Amino acid sequence: MEGFATGFSLSSSTKPGFLLENEKYKIQFKGVMCDETKNIVSHGFEYCYDWKEVMELVLAATLKAGNDNITDIEEAVEDAMRTWMTTFQGWGLLSSILPAVAHRHVVLSLAYASFNWNLETGGDYSEEKVFDAVKLVYDNIEGKQLKSLLPKFGVWFEEIVDGGEREERNKKFTVFFNAKWLLEVKFIVEKKRVNRNLLELAAEAAVRAIERDDEIENLDIPPALFGVVRDKFRDTEWVRNYWRLKAEIEDDEDESSVQELTGKLVWPVNVGEVDGSECDSVGKMSDDPNDELKVNEKAAAVVDEVSDGCDDNAEDVPDFTKHEAEGMFSVWLFLCLALLLGVLLTDL
Repeated sequence: MEGFATGFSLSSSTKPGFLLENEKYKIQFKGVMCDETKNIVSHGFEYCYDWKEVMELVLAATLKAGNDNITDIEEAVEDAMRTWMTTFQGWGLLSSILPAVAHRHVVLSLAYASFNWNLETGGDYSEEKVFDAVKLVYDNIEGKQLKSLLPKFGVWFEEIVDGGEREERNKKFTVFFNAKWLLEVKFIVEKKRVNRNLLELAAEAAVRAIERDDEIENLDIPPALFGVVRDKFRDTEWVRNYWRLKAEIEDDEDESSVQELTGKLVWPVNVGEVDGSECDSVGKMSDDPNDELKVNEKAAAVVDEVSDGCDDNAEDVPDFTKHEAEGMFSVWLFLCLALLLGVLLTDL
């Protein structure tokens, strides 16, 4: 039954780092996580399974969506994966991630059809012919179609939040299977910057001042140019979404820092009794919501007491301005006397 394990080999050609591309996108295989970690299963899927066909499905989905919208691309990939995994080429992946009991009847049918293959009616034997014959039978039995074996799976894009300017055109792309294991297949998708002529360069520069797609309709340009401008606007939005998310994360971090600092600036004081006498404890918050009111009232009383003391002792406060003036007068008087004494001594 090794012939039905399509995609698997002792040494895959799509090890981590393998790259495919079309006119507008690049996709790079990064690796596999199994149950949120690296283990022998993830290693097997990284180095013994060929992910080229899955990567080609993703690139084809970018063309099918045709608008660089990540949601539309995700939906196109999911639709393509549902169909592909129930074909001979995708059966190797599907059968490998399912519990054995889920598809045992199909495996037995493949073995039986292979052993009893009729060359006169079926022609030369091949695993693909056997698979197609078995699939045809099951797809015509209600509730037994191969698509009913598909596990829960999903695909999604993610921004590289810890990246810099070099990553502004790159996004993480994950294919997730929830079956025998929680399997995450990781890719990086890059949207190329493509400018083939002066028109596309001019359109790229023009859309930098456009914030919304509906603003394009108001541009005073020939109708034939709207397509190029829209294409460049979508390209710009692909990059802008990266920087928008980074700005949102930074704002959230700043807000968290402010809240943390505000919390540290609060001076929690609890009034309690220790050995029958009142004491104040600093740094431990009370669970009683009335304690904050008590603390505020006590603080206000202290402020009032200090203020009253200042008013009562206002007369006792020395008038530094008055003494400063008296001091200056004494200095001038001393200088005048010294001058007069000098004149008298000179006359003598």
